Amino acid sequence: MFSFALWSQNYNALKPHFNGASVIGNYPEKPLIFTVPVSGERPLEISCQNLPEGLKIDTKTGIITGKINAKGTYKLELKAENIHGNTSHVLTIHIGENLLYTPLMGWNSWNVFEEDINEQLILEIADAMVSSGMRDLGYQYINLDDFWHGAHRNTDGSPTYDSIKFPNGIKYLADYIHSKGLKLGIYSCAGEKTCGEQFGGNGYEAIDAKTYAKWGVDLLKYDYCFAPYSKNKAIDRYQKIGAALQNTDRTIVLSICEWGLRKPWKWGRSVGGHYWRITPDIFDTWEGKHVWHKSTESIIRKAIKVDQYATVDAWNDMDMLIVGNYGKGKATSKGGKYKGMTDLEYESHMKLWCLFKSPLIAGCDIRNMNEATKNILLNSDLIAINQDTLAAPVKLISKTKGVFVFERKMQDESYVYAIWNSKNKKQSFNYLKLSKKLSENGKTSTKNLNSNTYLNELPKKLELAPHETVLFKM
Repeated sequence: MFSFALWSQNYNALKPHFNGASVIGNYPEKPLIFTVPVSGERPLEISCQNLPEGLKIDTKTGIITGKINAKGTYKLELKAENIHGNTSHVLTIHIGENLLYTPLMGWNSWNVFEEDINEQLILEIADAMVSSGMRDLGYQYINLDDFWHGAHRNTDGSPTYDSIKFPNGIKYLADYIHSKGLKLGIYSCAGEKTCGEQFGGNGYEAIDAKTYAKWGVDLLKYDYCFAPYSKNKAIDRYQKIGAALQNTDRTIVLSICEWGLRKPWKWGRSVGGHYWRITPDIFDTWEGKHVWHKSTESIIRKAIKVDQYATVDAWNDMDMLIVGNYGKGKATSKGGKYKGMTDLEYESHMKLWCLFKSPLIAGCDIRNMNEATKNILLNSDLIAINQDTLAAPVKLISKTKGVFVFERKMQDESYVYAIWNSKNKKQSFNYLKLSKKLSENGKTSTKNLNSNTYLNELPKKLELAPHETVLFKM
């Protein structure tokens, strides 16, 4: 029997529910920090069987910390319980060469704040990631983008931070973020200068990596401004920073940001990268043909072309999420040129980023999210698609008059289907074309998660609003 489910918001469920990544990676003999993502009403108790030697868990928060020295695979049997019930889950930890067994989830400062970042803002963002429930859904990283830098490097070449913006230093930020069970990301560039014309990292790879590790950094986004166009030179520069990061005493994820111009999906992992941008920057608009200001639609079309290259620890980055910006982001509005998108378009944006297993990096002010933004970013059903451990490619089943039908196989042998109307007008989709294929071996039923009701059969037609995406699961 086949069961179809239309995705809905369910971030406020009271009963414990495990979310996010069920498989994680870390380097041997290096610190590990991971918050078990479990939603449900607090107080909530999280217990663990088979906890490896060298790790400890806070049973109130689910924060796991410590260090595992030996390479191998470790399976932790977890149980979460509150007054509404309990549930069990197995978390697999691979200690070895790979880090991101599922796409990274987090937040980045660039879209909405650009250069207007400071210590108090980042502390508040960390608090909001916890209080909003984002951490419980699997969001982990808080990433400082450009403009954290001091005026110049120290005399020994080591990087400095802006002491006005960050009076207590980057390590203070890292310690605070780690205390919340979250991770800190930072930004630099393979050129002589960053894109914001701060000091770049070229020629300083070893001392930068050492300093970032000393500060407690967990991720480096590495841009490619003021650098040679040559693909070979780009590979060489990313190779240097990748090796420098691995030579530290911390596990640090490398995000490659050369905008997809040199096809990093073909070489990014070999230089130590874990995910890479496939296009120039996203802007807060559904459509547009600007070469450097990429629209949501143009990035989706690029993702279709390169999806075959995405796999474990080698993810295609469709760029940060612009959900909830509404044309107010300093970077993504381009000074008011781009007015933002509708909630339906933001929803399609999130659904297709999840389907194509892009890193999910929120880019709005998560301290002040409206209900629509929460319903999109905290949708555990969508996140479950993105964080599923099977890295099978998306299949394009059909494309008729601008209506795309995609299929993704899941680890549990189920399938997710997405129906996307790419056009600027309403369109009808004939379900019979798809349901005939799926119901050959049994009866088809539909579960609408919004109303939590079952239908005896699929409707004959689906009416799609402009740019709408409908997801269901078989």
